[in-house]
Amino acid sequence: MTFNYQLSKYLYNIQVIQLIAFIIALVISYLLTPLVQSRAIKLGLLDKPHKRKIHDKPTPRLGGVCIFVSLFLTTIFFLATYWKYRTTMPGTFTLLGIFSGGTIIFFLGLLDDIDPLPALVKLFMQFFAASVAWFLGIRIVNLANPLYHANFHYFKLSVGGSMIHIDPLLSFIITLLWIVIITNAVNLIDGMDGLATGVSLISAIAIWSVSVDYRINQPGGALLAATLAGALLGFLRWNFNPARIFLGDSGAYLVGFVLSTLAVSCVTKKITIAVISPVLILIFAFPIGDILFAVVRRLLSGKSILQPDKEHLHHRVLAFGFSQKIASYLLYMLSACLGLVASYLISAKSSIRFLILFGFTITIALFYTYIINWRRQKYLRDIFIKGENDS
Repeated sequence: MTFNYQLSKYLYNIQVIQLIAFIIALVISYLLTPLVQSRAIKLGLLDKPHKRKIHDKPTPRLGGVCIFVSLFLTTIFFLATYWKYRTTMPGTFTLLGIFSGGTIIFFLGLLDDIDPLPALVKLFMQFFAASVAWFLGIRIVNLANPLYHANFHYFKLSVGGSMIHIDPLLSFIITLLWIVIITNAVNLIDGMDGLATGVSLISAIAIWSVSVDYRINQPGGALLAATLAGALLGFLRWNFNPARIFLGDSGAYLVGFVLSTLAVSCVTKKITIAVISPVLILIFAFPIGDILFAVVRRLLSGKSILQPDKEHLHHRVLAFGFSQKIASYLLYMLSACLGLVASYLISAKSSIRFLILFGFTITIALFYTYIINWRRQKYLRDIFIKGENDS
């Protein structure tokens, strides 16, 4: 009786649940991706080489299906298993808003992967998906007051309170802009094998790390962030250079949408900081910097901001002569450093948690590389050698 009680208590510990969700999503994504890859090849849904693209051979682009299915199945499993225990989990979480808007944005990207859609149509549908999320509770309702106890070195100034409460219309506009910007920012950095997947994985780990801090206390958000991180890590095995499959617009849009809405649901609601907060800026520094750089660059050159080019930050890194793998490692480490600083701004414990989770992720990635790959390559070598001997 005592053993069963202790086991039940352990299994229903929210942090244990998050780790289990991470592993389940990882396994589903890892096993599903080769099946989706094979199906995409048969259907001819390939991203073909182009002068503004880096890859040099047709590659399946339905990776978003793997992420969506992994997120959906893992979330359904935990809702079914732990639903009656929901009252024991503190904090509120707007899961319906994230999944409703995320489903819309996923199918938008999927349609675009199958048959490219006009840019304005995609932009309109992104705002529609963000609107659905807002009406279902994904809202930025406060802005930090920069003039509250402001120190300008030579003089100090304090105007109003620490927070500026915004009316529903302004909340609607700011929330939609935030979601659409991050969604497109993730899509823009998806121009190099494994880059968007890896950077988004690190952002998900950062949100997971800070969401369980006692000041934020959003276990539901941490659970979804853990699930997303697991799905991305399982997919990264097949998406890293040389990529066997791409995220595609369905994957990039879905990941960007979930990350942006998680940030609103978890961080802004409890710490009462908004889009301009250092924590969110640091977590999304790379994709935000890339999209701002792209917009400014295109405006200065007289081009449409929706016109694609080959001048993104990862292209600049590759221009220094780095291989795609080395460029990915450098940009991963940059994102990890920014995520570490962001989590440290919440608390020292959050930064330690980030380091532990990041180290755990690297351990699994090394397991992919040096254990699974080595065994598979050894198996193939043995078959090849045996075949030569037989002949």
